[in-house]
Amino acid sequence: MRMLILSLIPMLAVALSPALVGERPAVGDAAQFRSPSGSYSAKVEYASGNTEFVPLDRFELLDRDGKTVFMKTGTRHTVLDISDNGLVVGVDFDGPVSGHARLHFYDEQGGERGVAEVGFWGQHGFSADGSTYCVLDGKTGLRVFTSGGRELYNAGHCNQFAVSGDGRHVALAADDAIRLLKDGTLAVSIPLATPFVRAMDFSSDGGRFGYCERSVLYVHRTEDAVREFEYRPADAKLRFISLDLGDRLTIAGLDLDGRRGTPNRHRRGLVVLLDSAGTPVGQQELTYAKWNFTVPEVRFGAAGTFRVWTAETELEYRY
Repeated sequence: MRMLILSLIPMLAVALSPALVGERPAVGDAAQFRSPSGSYSAKVEYASGNTEFVPLDRFELLDRDGKTVFMKTGTRHTVLDISDNGLVVGVDFDGPVSGHARLHFYDEQGGERGVAEVGFWGQHGFSADGSTYCVLDGKTGLRVFTSGGRELYNAGHCNQFAVSGDGRHVALAADDAIRLLKDGTLAVSIPLATPFVRAMDFSSDGGRFGYCERSVLYVHRTEDAVREFEYRPADAKLRFISLDLGDRLTIAGLDLDGRRGTPNRHRRGLVVLLDSAGTPVGQQELTYAKWNFTVPEVRFGAAGTFRVWTAETELEYRY
């Protein structure tokens, strides 16, 4: 994979030079489920099924060093959600047969702590600290649970959602606005010019909220929705795919789109670091042979690092 540092950073900005410090193949089918930072993953074996419903016969939760944390056999799960502190939600989802799903909440040792039913399975995931678990139920709306499976509240219908690191703030994107809730109560709304929001995220301290459409990224203060900045890439053919907010910096992953026949279409990506004013302070070009609509995926790691996932490779940079 070829990596190029781009020289497009404004002269007045404090430039950061991301350096590649780690590279490994992207997780394959043998361990396709992982926590957001990669601290935990699951090795799975499938039972017999059909073209629309293939349950897991066995899964093994592994830590970052590949050591077994616990193992479950004979489950009917088809989806596993894993938090960065080793909590697991196993989902019995029968695919498009009915859309119905049953959630099984496991603790750090694999003990089952709770079960919940979902009418129609949609977007899902833990808060960063593992304290809450959210699932978008297509029949009833966004449902927010404790990590033990107790339902806290239903936030209502939306197209997609984001949850803050401590689980207290939730953002719900509808066709005309993004609603920001705190502890289940509406705090502020952000009007939308288009319903096609591609990604949303909170900063690690919950004080900032960002979202991106195809060609523009916005960052707001969470408490009052005041806009801090908006950012558009210089190359109009680049489209936003992902973003992550730190307390000071913002990182975004973009893919080269454009009309069919565009050279390197869906074969070249860009990762850009933005300061608190939305000024690019570091950029990294990516090339890849395979693409899907979720890559490049970006995420801040330990202080001064970030990770990038493509369909082929997991990369770690230091800046």
